[in-house]
Amino acid sequence: MRETTPAWVLRRVRWSESSLILTLYSMDQGRISVMAKGALRPGGRFHGMLELLAGVEVTVSRREGREMSTLTDVSLIEPCNGLRADPEAFAHACLLSEWVQGLFMGGESAGAVYGLLGTAFSTLPESRAKWAVTCASVETMLRLAGHGMEIDDCVRCGLPPEGSETWSHREGGIVCAKCSMPGETAVSKGILEFIRTCRKSGFETASRTRLWKGGFRACHDFMRDFAQAHNQSGLRLRSLGVLEDLEHGAV
Repeated sequence: MRETTPAWVLRRVRWSESSLILTLYSMDQGRISVMAKGALRPGGRFHGMLELLAGVEVTVSRREGREMSTLTDVSLIEPCNGLRADPEAFAHACLLSEWVQGLFMGGESAGAVYGLLGTAFSTLPESRAKWAVTCASVETMLRLAGHGMEIDDCVRCGLPPEGSETWSHREGGIVCAKCSMPGETAVSKGILEFIRTCRKSGFETASRTRLWKGGFRACHDFMRDFAQAHNQSGLRLRSLGVLEDLEHGAV
């Protein structure tokens, strides 16, 4: 069976001298793995069209009982030149692609995630607050993956938290003063307000929000720890190291 769908290239792994295994996030099928035979062959029909983070339209052949599809045709829709011209924006986009690979296994309702990636990839090169764009994207991804954080009511008793800053990653959200226990995690009011902004005002407004210096990195790490408590497959966010090097001038 052959299917055609728009997709983002999230990962490339060299399989042979001329072939690649691709991880794509498609609008119609969600996350899929694809064998691209001859993709590295100079002059081949796939050559140069399957770069990391590119937006493509792919036709894949799927056989029953096989997890991996075979790429039969591809056309380039969005080369993401803005990302490629900005190393920091590119690293943030790679970080978001790693979040997608960690949170979504395929088969889910995919259009919203596909669209979110497109919006983030186009926004990052133009934004002066790239961590805000990344955090707004991650908060939306968590909700789309079914891991929305409870910020309005205590996760233990269901009552309003009344200003409490106690948090339980394992139980999924905020804990009121009456239900809190010694040594539990605290969450800053700034992070809670940012999450509320994401939900009430949407991605565009949230991606322009300001926090204290280092606040968005703290927000990202907070959401990563939350995701780790609820995601059995784990998160491998290798791009964080690249971002740290870029921010400290090591690259």
